[in-house]
Amino acid sequence: MKTLPKLVLSSVLATSVLPAAQAEVFWSDNSFSWLHGENHSDFYSDSAENTVITLEHASGHNWGGLFMFMDRTEKNDTADNTNTIYGEISPDVSLSYLTGSELKFGPINDVYLSGTYEYGGGATGQDDNYQYGFGLGWSVPGFKYVKTRFLYSANESTENDLMLSVVWGSVLPIDAVEISFAGYIDWSTAESDHESDFHFNPQLLLNVSPYLGMTKSKLEVGFEYSYWNNKYGSAFLADESVWSIMAKYHL
Repeated sequence: MKTLPKLVLSSVLATSVLPAAQAEVFWSDNSFSWLHGENHSDFYSDSAENTVITLEHASGHNWGGLFMFMDRTEKNDTADNTNTIYGEISPDVSLSYLTGSELKFGPINDVYLSGTYEYGGGATGQDDNYQYGFGLGWSVPGFKYVKTRFLYSANESTENDLMLSVVWGSVLPIDAVEISFAGYIDWSTAESDHESDFHFNPQLLLNVSPYLGMTKSKLEVGFEYSYWNNKYGSAFLADESVWSIMAKYHL
């Protein structure tokens, strides 16, 4: 049953990677971040204290875009063997690029063929999940980007479900300082063996590089907030509401 989604996602990945050898790169960002927060909902602890180290890549091309990251989560108040690695590889291939025709209408600036390979996911922390579907890019005043993705999730250890994801990024219009506001909202459907899942995860970061004399790289510090209802699709975990401190270094 999972052969088809794997083939579809492989096609999305191939479509995004193969043209990239000859395609134009509009922008690219690689970053390393540190995050620390307490009172996460967790199967191993009632007040999980987590430290997360993240490597992240995001880039825009004439064929679309690529976002991927890897998290190393250290559960500071539990045994070492509960530490986890989780990551995603998510290409969005522009249908305007593939068809040679601009697919713009109203506030929508493009339509994408979208997919995600998710590793280390789910309650077990060992799942390989595959998501595929389509995305819409939106032109929203005051935002650098807003994108919605509508995906079918082929899950390894739970019933397959549907997912809606919204991502955004902006720089607040404040003179003399650079404060970024970015994040995502994920919602997935309930199925026979799990509940619906809602995760709201914004970040508010201040660029402190000018104050440190950094001209060739960028350092941001600030906060991340996580609100997670039915985390991992489980009704047994309390709703998560956590503020975390964060530092993000752009290479």
